[in-house]
Amino acid sequence: MRVKDVTLGYALPASLLDKIRISAVSFYVTAQNLHTFTRYTGFDPEVTSGNNVSPGTDSGIYPLAKSVVAGLRITL
Repeated sequence: MRVKDVTLGYALPASLLDKIRISAVSFYVTAQNLHTFTRYTGFDPEVTSGNNVSPGTDSGIYPLAKSVVAGLRITL
């Protein structure tokens, strides 16, 4: 099982934003390739070495990079 994409977000309530004359404010965090649950001892259980004789052998190929992106959206 693999956790590939997770996004969490929060929008500030309108009652708070009315006081500072902003229409909307939201925050978000997105993570990609967060975790792989497996007993496979190589880097990536989904990879193949490029030949059909030994599928699932990664031959030292690098794993997928993990990334985290955060953002802020303001609507005036």
